[in-house]
Amino acid sequence: MTFPEAAMPATTGGPSSTAMRLMPIAAAVEALILVEVMRSVGIIPPLVVFGVIFVMIAALALARPRPWVFLAGGILLLAFVGVNFPFIIDGLLNPVGTSHAWTDIVAAVVGIAGGIAGIAAFIELRRGSPVAGALRAPLGEALAILAIGMLIGTSYVSLRGFGEMQGSTGLGVANGVQQAPSQVPVELDVPGTFFTQKILSLGTGPGTIYVVNTDSGAHTFDIDLNGHHLSYALPAHATTAVVLDLAAAGKYTFWCALPGHRASMEGILVVTQ
Repeated sequence: MTFPEAAMPATTGGPSSTAMRLMPIAAAVEALILVEVMRSVGIIPPLVVFGVIFVMIAALALARPRPWVFLAGGILLLAFVGVNFPFIIDGLLNPVGTSHAWTDIVAAVVGIAGGIAGIAAFIELRRGSPVAGALRAPLGEALAILAIGMLIGTSYVSLRGFGEMQGSTGLGVANGVQQAPSQVPVELDVPGTFFTQKILSLGTGPGTIYVVNTDSGAHTFDIDLNGHHLSYALPAHATTAVVLDLAAAGKYTFWCALPGHRASMEGILVVTQ
């Protein structure tokens, strides 16, 4: 995409408006958030690609602020929010139930603000005047302070609430088991937002599943058994003994009940006679 030189104001001095400064800052923040996410769940190639592109867009916007850079950055930031919309909703609905709620909420606010700023900066450069004069006035500064305060407050509530939940012993699970299991237990590993073993096998009678959660976030082990729904909390960096009354042979589905997790955290418990 090319633009007539006559239509482009001189931009050799770097970003000169609020919108032109906000877009590269938002892109850099999103890149940092992706690094934080991958510290928890491991390296994910699509996230690496997004992160590299965000860094490149931020650098280009600061070094050579051209219209196409801001347009591309704005569209990319909005697309990133769209792709991660299910996780963002998860964080909004469960601000203290998941360890990643604060990153989801911050990523959404920053991505939307940066996306709008990128498109606004593109229009500014094309027509040579600010799109929103309020962003240069005290009103714009007040709105920016309010947005930053909301992000800090949300992050604090999310992290503090999640920490309190992690430290709680909970109320336990009424699992209907009335005698100690005599069969060899099985292991289920949770290194991230997925179960390493998709199929577990136990015999009928009381049985135990040791769920080893090495993830930095809490999860759950949910299963429908004997006409009842059981849900075991799986604190981060902990092993939980899931004791079940396996009265009848069959195949039983188990999963993580946190919103958005079941798609990658589901398996089958095969109970043999």
